[in-house]
Amino acid sequence: MNRSEDELRKAFAKTVYLHAVGGPLTHNAGCLAEGLMDLGVPVKLGTAQITSRPVSMPLKGIDLAPLVSEPYAGFAGYIVDISHTNQYAPLENIGSGHVAYLTQSDIASFSRIPNGRLLFAAHENSFAVKGGIRRPIAFGLSKGLIAATDNRPAFQNRNRTALRNFRATLHQSLRALLDLTYVPALQRYLPVDDELRAPEAYIASLLNSAICLAYGGDFYTPITSNPWFVRNDPQTAEAHTFARLDAKAMVLRWDSFRLWESFAAGCLTVHLDFEKYGFALPVKPEAWKHYAPIDLDDIVGSVTQLLDRENDWPAIAEAGRAWAVEHYAPKPTAIRVLSDMLAHNPAAKA
Repeated sequence: MNRSEDELRKAFAKTVYLHAVGGPLTHNAGCLAEGLMDLGVPVKLGTAQITSRPVSMPLKGIDLAPLVSEPYAGFAGYIVDISHTNQYAPLENIGSGHVAYLTQSDIASFSRIPNGRLLFAAHENSFAVKGGIRRPIAFGLSKGLIAATDNRPAFQNRNRTALRNFRATLHQSLRALLDLTYVPALQRYLPVDDELRAPEAYIASLLNSAICLAYGGDFYTPITSNPWFVRNDPQTAEAHTFARLDAKAMVLRWDSFRLWESFAAGCLTVHLDFEKYGFALPVKPEAWKHYAPIDLDDIVGSVTQLLDRENDWPAIAEAGRAWAVEHYAPKPTAIRVLSDMLAHNPAAKA
């Protein structure tokens, strides 16, 4: 349960420190810093460097140098961003502040930190539970992204086009599958814009498109079901060991910048069905209320449903943006994180 803003300001009045391991602070950490500032909680950073996409960049235009500090003892809270390594890295000599770990790595589902430590992990899937104290976290919205999309064109003035602006990358097997199935089926009824654009041109296209294909993910099957890995590659087998697996195959790495940029821009956002495929968030979107779902069991039917509901597109798009801002803007995200830190990691060392 979320604590009150006053309670959080009091509990973390002595500053929350955000520390990055193996590289700059990531998008999630930057958005948390923005949320903490909006909440009135003092912030210190381990580095002034933040990595994100240009339109989603948190803390844009802010001089971060005065916020940079060593991880001294005495801060009220410490958030350790392990996205670059995806491995536990304890902070030393920080006293008794509240501690949490954060990963938005593409392989966040495989991160495991010691029992008793709190981990906020992106790409969580309820069918694959790694164990430990884990909380799902979304890529979410930066303040800059919200501001850049505030004055978006009205839905009825947009092009009746589906934007598919994926750059080829590794471990995106879902997009390949849907390029073979969903996209050709959709193209029979409306244009699919697959031109690759620079960041500035992309946001303009996003704001002027009715639909955004915002799905992503990689198919996964539990390799520990094959005894070869246990016998011959125990290190890999250990990495792929889960406390609980509830499906023979699943989709991991499903979250993305593209998803939240689509929501923010007020597009009709297209993604796999969150409920059916186990995508875990603190507050999940509802199919056909906040986004248009894809059912891999019925690709053609998913396209048909999309077209049959065309009169509902403007309302779904606007509800999707409102839902995203309400639950995944920096401030509500920071409130959830600090509330969980108080509830599950009281006065623990790193």
